[in-house]
Amino acid sequence: MRFTVYQISKDVKNDHRAFEAMIDGTIDPVFFLSAYEEVAAIEAKDLNEVFKIGNIGPESKIERFGRMHSISVGDVIRNDKYECYIVKPIGFERLGMASTNGRQWFAEEVA
Repeated sequence: MRFTVYQISKDVKNDHRAFEAMIDGTIDPVFFLSAYEEVAAIEAKDLNEVFKIGNIGPESKIERFGRMHSISVGDVIRNDKYECYIVKPIGFERLGMASTNGRQWFAEEVA
């Protein structure tokens, strides 16, 4: 399966939302759309393997689109069904969609 990796392009020192994303993996949809860029595609069987390959390789399974650091808390991984998952301090959390009233963004914990 092909996964796409997104990483924060904003300066962590000057944007508290970028800092929070990198510390606890908390983001909102507006921040994601404005602050993340597609950096790579990784061939893997699941999110755990994406994390492993993004940190220790093999490089042959990574197609880089630009500068990419090792996968860490706050990065977003999208699968081939266009479902996005944020890397948390432990595991992953699926990013959901806004509720009908637009006041809440749903998320789902994934082990």
